[in-house]
Amino acid sequence: MPNKNQQSAADIKQLQIYFYKFVSKTIKTKSDMARVIAPFKITGTIDELNFYIDQNKVNRVREKGKTGVSSEEFKRNPIFEKVKKHSKEFGRAVKYAQGFRATAYHFFNRAKDGSFAGRANKLMFEIIEEDATNQHGERTLENGLLSPDTNKYFEGFEGNKLRPLNNVLKAAWSWEETTSLLTINNFNPKTSIDWPENAQQVHLAIARSNWNYTESKFTTHFSEEIILQKEEATTNLQLQTSIPPSNHLQLLYLFIGFSTQERKKTKELKRSNNTVTIIWSK
Repeated sequence: MPNKNQQSAADIKQLQIYFYKFVSKTIKTKSDMARVIAPFKITGTIDELNFYIDQNKVNRVREKGKTGVSSEEFKRNPIFEKVKKHSKEFGRAVKYAQGFRATAYHFFNRAKDGSFAGRANKLMFEIIEEDATNQHGERTLENGLLSPDTNKYFEGFEGNKLRPLNNVLKAAWSWEETTSLLTINNFNPKTSIDWPENAQQVHLAIARSNWNYTESKFTTHFSEEIILQKEEATTNLQLQTSIPPSNHLQLLYLFIGFSTQERKKTKELKRSNNTVTIIWSK
C-alpha cells in the first residue's frame, strides 16, 4: 500500500495530465472524435481513456477499445465525470493563480522560469483540494484556506525554481511582522551570495502583499532596493516595507537579482539568474 508521500506524488503526476483543462472543451469533427485542448500533447492510456495523435497531428481522446469518443458521449458517459470535475476545479485554480501571480508581478517578471505559471496553478489546486465543505467539482480556494495551515502552503514558493533561495542566499535572516522589517546580519556580498557568472552587483528587496483572493484584489508595498557591489565590505542589511491595509492573506516576498555595470549604466542579468521566494505568509 502506498504511503502518503507516494500517493501525493501519484496525485501530482495525475494533475499534470488532467488539470490543464484539456477536457474543458470538445470539438465535434467529421471523424466524431473529441479533440484535446491543452498547452501540450498528451498520449497514452489513463483509466479507460486513450490519448493519441492522429494523422493530422491533432491530439485526440477516445474510450479504450473504441474507435473514438463523440462530444455527445463525452457529455453523457459517466466515465468522464471525474475528468470533468477535475477540469472544472483546475479551471478555477488557474483563475486564482492569475491573481496570485499579479501580487508581486514586479518581482516575478524579473525572476521566473518556464514552469512558473504551471507551478502557481498547481499550488492553487492543492489548496482547493483541502476544501472539506464542498463536493468534488465544487471546491474553492476560499474554503481550502479555512483548513489548518493551508496559508503556509505559499511559503517556499519560488518564482525561479532554477535558483531557489536556499541555494542563492547563504546568510541567516530574521523577519519582524509587526514592524515589517527583514534583517540579514553580517552580510558579506562576496561570500553570502551564490553569484552567477559575470555578475558584478546584487539587488535585494522585499515586498509585502495583502491578497483579497475572494474579490480578486490586492495591495503590495515594496521596500527600497539595495544594490551592493560584489567586493563590498560586510554589513548588516535591513529591508522594510509599510504594512498593506486590511487583513486577508499576507505574503512576504524576498527578491535577489543580479546586474553588471557598463560605464554609468546598470544592466540586469536575465531573469533565469535571479531569485524571488515567498518567505512568510499569514
